[in-house]
Amino acid sequence: MIHQLISFFRLIRWPNLLIVAITQYLLQYLVLVPALEKAGLSPILSPVHFFLLVLDTAIIAAGGYIINDLIDYESDLLNKPEKVFVNTVISRKAAIIIYIILNLVGLEIAWYLANFVGEKLLMLIYPAAVCLLWLYSRHFKKMPLAGNVVVAIFCAFVAGVVLFAEREAFAIISKTQPELAATISLLFGGYLLFAFLSTMLREIVKDMEDVEGDRAQSVRSLPVVFGMQTARYWGMGFAVLLVLALLLFSKWLYEHAQWTGLAFTWIAIILPLVFTLFLLKNATEKKDYTRLSSLTKFIMLSGLILLLLIWKF
Repeated sequence: MIHQLISFFRLIRWPNLLIVAITQYLLQYLVLVPALEKAGLSPILSPVHFFLLVLDTAIIAAGGYIINDLIDYESDLLNKPEKVFVNTVISRKAAIIIYIILNLVGLEIAWYLANFVGEKLLMLIYPAAVCLLWLYSRHFKKMPLAGNVVVAIFCAFVAGVVLFAEREAFAIISKTQPELAATISLLFGGYLLFAFLSTMLREIVKDMEDVEGDRAQSVRSLPVVFGMQTARYWGMGFAVLLVLALLLFSKWLYEHAQWTGLAFTWIAIILPLVFTLFLLKNATEKKDYTRLSSLTKFIMLSGLILLLLIWKF
């Protein structure tokens, strides 16, 4: 029983799901709820209902990992055999059953939340997200940049859905306290942009790391179709855009005397990004891209930690 439970958590990539949950909780309770309280408003979602929203987001992500493993089994054997879970830690049949059960549970939660807020059409967001991740694994992932964009959009969605859930209260704040609304928009919008750009950078680096296996499986990723040099330029471009965005955010931190956040932004995010540019420019072997992949993970995690350090309402 314990072995089966461990296998299940390995299959759904529990550390990644934990990061999804932490991201949403930090945005909700360090940014949004304090802002609502300052405006004299209460969040629509109680702690229990917000937990269900987070759980539903995690279920969508877990299902995405499972279907991706099922579809990409052969290419994963070439690219990353040590991270193949289907037919190793858990059977293909069991993985399919888990995928179906998770989707049914997630749909039920989405239906309940949509009824709770009185907007039943919102339930459609869940199947739309599930279908998008299926299309990613089946089609978009095999197209240059398309799959990367889908993953980046989903990572931004993780943050955006938190503000979307409280959109009515935010609309009130926008009318009554525009300065407070501007700060909320900056923090949420800034994190969405960070999530999108950093994910695009990491996805391109991963494609470069997996180029040999993708080529063998006829996966039309960016480096396979247009070459490693073109992929390198795209990766460097997203890194530069991310640095520029962080420089603008640093200006805001400076103007609001957020010295801890400012120092952390430079030391833990901007400087590692500059180092990433240097490594990406000179990378030639798979081990170089593996090192870059780890560095981009660190940068993404640092962006999450920054939420703990910046200005509180």
